[in-house]
Amino acid sequence: MHDENPVTPTDATPDDTPDTAPESAPETAPVIEPAAPRRGRRGLWWTLGVLGVLVVLAVWGAFDARRTYTGLDEAAREVQAARDLALDGDAAAARGPAQRAARAASAADAAAHRLPLTLAQALPVVGDDVSAVRSLARTVDDLAGVAMPGVLDAVETLEPESLVSPQGRVDVEAIARVAPGIVAADDAVQAARVRLAGLRGGDYDERVVDAVTRLQDAVDSVSGSTSGAARAAALLPAMLGADGPRDYLLLVQSNAELRATGGIPGAVLHLHAQDGLLTVVEQRGAGQINTADAAPVLALTPQEQEMFGDQLGVYIQDVTLTPHFPRAAELARAMWERATGTAVDGVLATDPVALGHLVERAGPVTTPDGTRITGENAAQLLLNEVYLRITDPVKQDAFFAGAAGAVFDGLFAGSPTSLLDGLAQSVDERRLLVWSAHDDEQARLAGTPLAGEVTGRDGESPVVGVYLNDGSGAKMSWYLDTTVAAAVERCEADGSRVVGVDLKLTNTGPAGGAGLPAYVVGEHLDTPGNVRTNYDLYAPAGGTLESVEIDGTPEEIFESTYLDLDVASWTTELAPGASTTIHATFTVPADLPGELRLSTTPTAHDVHPIVDAGCPA
Repeated sequence: MHDENPVTPTDATPDDTPDTAPESAPETAPVIEPAAPRRGRRGLWWTLGVLGVLVVLAVWGAFDARRTYTGLDEAAREVQAARDLALDGDAAAARGPAQRAARAASAADAAAHRLPLTLAQALPVVGDDVSAVRSLARTVDDLAGVAMPGVLDAVETLEPESLVSPQGRVDVEAIARVAPGIVAADDAVQAARVRLAGLRGGDYDERVVDAVTRLQDAVDSVSGSTSGAARAAALLPAMLGADGPRDYLLLVQSNAELRATGGIPGAVLHLHAQDGLLTVVEQRGAGQINTADAAPVLALTPQEQEMFGDQLGVYIQDVTLTPHFPRAAELARAMWERATGTAVDGVLATDPVALGHLVERAGPVTTPDGTRITGENAAQLLLNEVYLRITDPVKQDAFFAGAAGAVFDGLFAGSPTSLLDGLAQSVDERRLLVWSAHDDEQARLAGTPLAGEVTGRDGESPVVGVYLNDGSGAKMSWYLDTTVAAAVERCEADGSRVVGVDLKLTNTGPAGGAGLPAYVVGEHLDTPGNVRTNYDLYAPAGGTLESVEIDGTPEEIFESTYLDLDVASWTTELAPGASTTIHATFTVPADLPGELRLSTTPTAHDVHPIVDAGCPA
């Protein structure tokens, strides 16, 4: 018989005995030995495979890094070429290099965001540089692919000479067509600013630092323009009556009697806007708007009562006592509605100096009484000579209204491009302000020079305010010379600063007011020819008033809070030929690290504030 379980060769060994020790089996078992070489070979192949992948990734990464570099370099060159052509007015020719820049930037961005450079971000030493380069590539791609096409569409479509007709009608449909592209371009520019700001200060290779700095400087240099263009494109069609008629007030301020925003509104024009065309409906002097009602037309805040009194809300001449134009405009709108029953959609303000800028570009105009107004004589005529020639206030108001209407009607006789230059100069000097009664439009205006806001800051920059209000009840501000300067006096270790502000006022009028009519010198001062001025110095947001010196002597002056800002106020009265100098110091908090800025009342004469924003050595 055969055993049903065949024995193995080991079982058949002749030396096999029942008492063989079982623990000796591992020393003789041959089945374990062949396995070791197989594991070693697998480990070797695994190591070689990993090294191979790393080599491939390294080569691939080097290739992508090179493609990123060359793509960014090409994009930069093409962007510069497109920019130069656009500035020369040839937007059509600029499209070629703009498209090449977009393709090069897109290729660079794609290479920078493939697997090798994505993984390389985790490497020591070079990882941060790789991340920065990837961000640069994405930024350039957005700027070349989104921002530049939108800008070129605007440049090509919104040619001033064709955008505004000889009759003054603005092509609001053309603006509306390119508005989405302009807004998208600005979105890309502002996103680039944020992305690049996050790269500033990194511990990068010097070549990366240089690239970040150059790109950020370039983006910063255009961000204001794209922001302004985007706001204008979004605002102008509706505000000029593309979606239905609009009505506005235009306050023509007289700097001969200073108010914080420029001067008393001596003439008020009712403007009508429809389908891009502005027309004058009627003109009124201040006396035709004020009523016998002595109560403020709108409720005033306790701060306003303390700073300006009830007159801020009672008389149209005094709505501009506040330097915050949105509030002045609200009050003016309410007074107009009280007097006429018409609720307007917004309020604009300008002054004779700005009208002179416009007449200089558009050409001379003639008033209803035959007076010729030029760019050279506008300020002198409207702020001084008219008071010497016409002593009746009612007739003065009529002359101002007629002059403003004549300037407005003649605006488009000249080149629209030149007119835009005059408007830009007026905005820069705070002589052209705009407020909208529509909340969405006002939100877009907020933060722009047109808004005339007083907030104590402009982004991260601290803003110190120096605002003047006449206290004579006269027209002597024409003879008031002003000099305004501000400088950083000390920079603290915690990032805060101390800034100094200097205001010098000089009365240049004739001794005793000789030769000046009573209406000019006023009836409220004991000495004819003197000039009384109330001045308010506003601290930057979060800052405090530290000290005030008047003509070198420390003084305790009136302090208050308005618009959540510290304010130092004082009144000075100057005889002809006399001067006074005020020096005030304010703290600036560390959370406003930007360049110091100065906001001032626009006076009858061109005043260019001097600002030294650097820390002293």
